[in-house]
Amino acid sequence: MASINNHASKSTKRHRDTTRTPLWLFAAFNSQYNYVLDAAATKQSALCDHFYTKQRNALKIDWSADIIPFEETPAVWINPPYSNILPWVDKSVEQQNKGVLSTLLVPRDNRTEWWPHDRASKIIDIVGYYEEQGVYKSGPNKGKPKLKWRSGGIRFINSRTGKEEPAELNKPMCLIEFNPHLIGQPCQFGTIQKNVLMAMGHNALNEK
Repeated sequence: MASINNHASKSTKRHRDTTRTPLWLFAAFNSQYNYVLDAAATKQSALCDHFYTKQRNALKIDWSADIIPFEETPAVWINPPYSNILPWVDKSVEQQNKGVLSTLLVPRDNRTEWWPHDRASKIIDIVGYYEEQGVYKSGPNKGKPKLKWRSGGIRFINSRTGKEEPAELNKPMCLIEFNPHLIGQPCQFGTIQKNVLMAMGHNALNEK
């Protein structure tokens, strides 16, 4: 039986809220949304040319006034500090009503106060997949592919070292979309396999 400590965070508290999204993961979603703003960044972690840091508090800025003049339906990337996600959900809803599309990369935790429930447009779970590792050479499965299960968990980039964390985040991840064109419609639910995202991301990076 697993103990609670099996699922404890492996990162230090000081850097936990400033970890960076892996480039392949951002590139995968960026290929679909074409983000113009990274709303929860540091100078080191920013993934868009236009970004807000802790010093330029995104929660106190009207994103729509800042970016709508340049885009008809601008898209905002948000990998918020996981210690306090609720204000980012509230802000995304506020900006959705002003014509801004935003997506939050967050743990898939529907037990929490911040979980958007019926306020989101889409919730896309990042899930695991089977990887083929050759074929069985003997036995009852001879000739059939060997399949190994791979987790859908994400390893983030440590803000202090700039290197990938040794362990995946201890919760499943999802992308939550707030779309101004879907206000009032039921939330859509879906899944995407991590290997599909990886292929999309690496293809997008190779095209640059």
